[in-house]
Amino acid sequence: MTPKPDVLVLPHTHWDREWYHLAGRFRQRLVGLVDELLDGASRRDESRDDGHGAPFLLDGQAVVIDDYLAVRPERRDLLARALGGGRLEAGPWYVLADGLLPSGESLVRNLFAGRRTLARLGATPPPVLYAPDAFGHPAAFPTLARGFGFDVAIVWRGYGGARWPAGDAAWWTARDGARVLLYHLPPDGYEFGSRLPPTLPAARERWAALSATLVPRARLGVVLVPNGADHHARQERWAEAVDALRRAAEPARVEVVSLAAFAARAGAAAVTAELPSIAGELRDSYGYTWTLQGTFATRAAQKRRAARVERALIRDVEPWAALASAGEANAGDAAAATRRALVDAAWDELLLCHPHDTLCGCSVDGVARAMDTRLAEVERQASGLRRDALDVLTGHDVVRARGLRTLWRPHVLVRNRAPRARGGVAEVSIATFVRDVAVGPGSAGAWRTVRAPAAPVSLTTADAAPPVPLQVLGRALAHERIESPRHYPDDDLVEIARALAWVPAVPGYGTSALAVAGEAKRVVGPAAEQSGVVLSGADPLAAAMPDAAPPVPARAHDGRLDNGRLQVAIDARGRVSLVDLVSGHAIDDLVGFDDVGDAGDLYTHSPVGNVLTFARCVGVRTVDRGPLRATIEARYELRVPEALAPDPDDPLSRPTRRSGRATNVPVTVRVGLDADARFVRFRVTGNNRARDHRLRIIFRTGLAEARVVADAAFGPLERRPVDVPPADRVAERPPPTAPLHRYVSRYAAARGATLFSDGLAEYEATDDGAIAITLVRAVDELSRPDLPERPGHAGWPAHTPEAQCPGPFEATFALAVHGADANATRADVERLADDVLLPLTGETIRAALHAPAASGSFTLSGDAFTFGAAKLAERGEGWTALRAVNVTDAPQRGAWRVSLPNGVMIREAWHARLDESLTDALAVAYDDGAAVVAFEAGPHEVVTVLVR
Repeated sequence: MTPKPDVLVLPHTHWDREWYHLAGRFRQRLVGLVDELLDGASRRDESRDDGHGAPFLLDGQAVVIDDYLAVRPERRDLLARALGGGRLEAGPWYVLADGLLPSGESLVRNLFAGRRTLARLGATPPPVLYAPDAFGHPAAFPTLARGFGFDVAIVWRGYGGARWPAGDAAWWTARDGARVLLYHLPPDGYEFGSRLPPTLPAARERWAALSATLVPRARLGVVLVPNGADHHARQERWAEAVDALRRAAEPARVEVVSLAAFAARAGAAAVTAELPSIAGELRDSYGYTWTLQGTFATRAAQKRRAARVERALIRDVEPWAALASAGEANAGDAAAATRRALVDAAWDELLLCHPHDTLCGCSVDGVARAMDTRLAEVERQASGLRRDALDVLTGHDVVRARGLRTLWRPHVLVRNRAPRARGGVAEVSIATFVRDVAVGPGSAGAWRTVRAPAAPVSLTTADAAPPVPLQVLGRALAHERIESPRHYPDDDLVEIARALAWVPAVPGYGTSALAVAGEAKRVVGPAAEQSGVVLSGADPLAAAMPDAAPPVPARAHDGRLDNGRLQVAIDARGRVSLVDLVSGHAIDDLVGFDDVGDAGDLYTHSPVGNVLTFARCVGVRTVDRGPLRATIEARYELRVPEALAPDPDDPLSRPTRRSGRATNVPVTVRVGLDADARFVRFRVTGNNRARDHRLRIIFRTGLAEARVVADAAFGPLERRPVDVPPADRVAERPPPTAPLHRYVSRYAAARGATLFSDGLAEYEATDDGAIAITLVRAVDELSRPDLPERPGHAGWPAHTPEAQCPGPFEATFALAVHGADANATRADVERLADDVLLPLTGETIRAALHAPAASGSFTLSGDAFTFGAAKLAERGEGWTALRAVNVTDAPQRGAWRVSLPNGVMIREAWHARLDESLTDALAVAYDDGAAVVAFEAGPHEVVTVLVR
């Protein structure tokens, strides 16, 4: 007979920080729970097993520690002793985040934040990647686990059922070869062992049910019984319940364990066990438990904003902060420690938006409003952190400048947010002085209304240099404050010219200064005046500056855009067509829309009625004629039912038809081409005037039945539709949609196309080659019990009218056509993603006393690599962490070239794990004053290099 597995009971709570209540209400319950655990342990009767000395898991997240101490700071030492002694466990995450929407770098920051929180109390997290309730898991999960030294991952949703190996354990391998032991929770998940009965007859009955599930699945000789549930304290009569289970389960042994102890037992058993191997994302638990893959478009605009804020921290704050701190190395580590703490604080605020019930949008409206407030706060912090770091890097002394106004020499500081040198079109903001603004008691009577004429603007690379080609897109008046830590702000009314400049190449993560000159020499012609073009000479491509002008300008004429590479046409009916002039790849009727009724809830889309695809074009006009950007705008109206029609006999039931009353949903699409660009830009704006529906924009690639490769955590992966037989669709049907990070590609035999998104998170790839992106998904119930796609409540019922998402919406996209799938193509798509989402950009430093100094740079060489991170290392002491990802399936060689300001030199470099533990020393070479650190990477490897 097969021996009975050991039964390991894990007392725990699952803590959704916010969900059907706001975080403050749940914290009130959390404080009582933790108080009870701490007080019970301190009063424990050592002469008997009363259960108070047993371990207890505060879920897999450390944020509960911060939440508790925010109102119980006097219990810090008692809590620290409980965590250090193993009676309480928390972490390794800071928050139990959604697994499929955040980037791989965000998941890394999440683990760092969890580690920091516990370290402040002298504790360490359990060495297991515990994710008991996320709605699926990324293919890079093993990479993440091994990168932090974890051998075991515990998950529930996304795995299990007929399409996966049988049993509760498997080896899960990532694309880079990292392997982790996957332990899979039973169908009832983390609540499987909740409310154990304290009497023997009832315990025997319960054990019969438990063992019927656990024993057939057992592969390791140990099985886990999670004893807890959502927001539950330790169960009543706990010690009696465990004793009853021990007797009921004989001859199997029952032990109470911590999460760390279970991971150790499972890991040891896996060494000799015969386990199957799996790979890829975990997005299919149909027929086993709910997978809940329908949340990617819930509160879509909020997901877009979260993705943009995340990108700002990773790509436009951390690298500048790292360069600034490295340049201050001679001043010691204090400045770097302060800057890192401020960056960490911004991350902690963003991470509070990442729990699955928050980021997925499946919470009450108050939670969504709180998330909006957090995102706005992180946006402000990111802007300030970037500005402060750039001031240090460029030698801008804000204190000295504040007192020397007559010496100000305004410059536009262009920054390159990519790890390779780039030139060409830069999006710049040029601020010119209009008048001083007095503030305070003495300001009475000083203000008068003024409308200044638009001032000509001009930028040059240096004194006496010819102006750079410049195209003004728009102007507006604004207030700008020049601030200093030792002065009151100086407020000025300024005119902001939003413009494009054609700039020379800027080093990877480097800067370039353009002087704001006086008046432009000439405004070119009537056509140029319409589009705001300001250039020297009689012709935009005047021979006076042959080296500065774009090789082929972008032009708009008669409904057609052309930049020498691509040609786009929009006819009077609003039909958009594209021709790649290099390859000949042509797409007719590129853009479309569809709209369908939605009777679902915040977890699941439930379509009602026919899909409407007709959009009436109500106008086409030229917005920008070039030469740096040419744009045509098409305006559409979609006539859709204004809501669903409830059943008059049963108004609480799921509606089965749409209302007979209709409303217009206006949508505007601006299609743009930049000079020398290899992609077409689309800016989509609209106004949602309907309820209970899903609106999507359709991009047709012309690549029927093409393969799908989508961006994901730590690199792209191929996705195929989840194919589920009817028997496994009873409890939940898989949607055809999938999570969208930065892009999704379609690859046919000879060619491909990639659609880039700036943050909207749901796409569907259809057999005809189209890619549909959800713009708006409007529903108003947290959970419904009567959906054919998912019968039963997935959450506590609550009305969520703000999830109807009324009012304005927007998004930006880009489409590039390219060659067939190959390593070189995938690497090229990554570079295009940077060009689309992180173009060269510049802002005016009006109080500059001199041309901003060179800022240093981080440059990544090797065409196969994409940028992961450049950040202040967790270990401090002057270390900087640099991360690159090999996006190909072949070994590759790459190198970081690091140029630090103030003549600071790199002294040493090391290869490191994701958690920045040093592994192997790397050679440092020097070239023209810059340090060069070469490295090798296996297929799809995530390579972390630490330098100082």
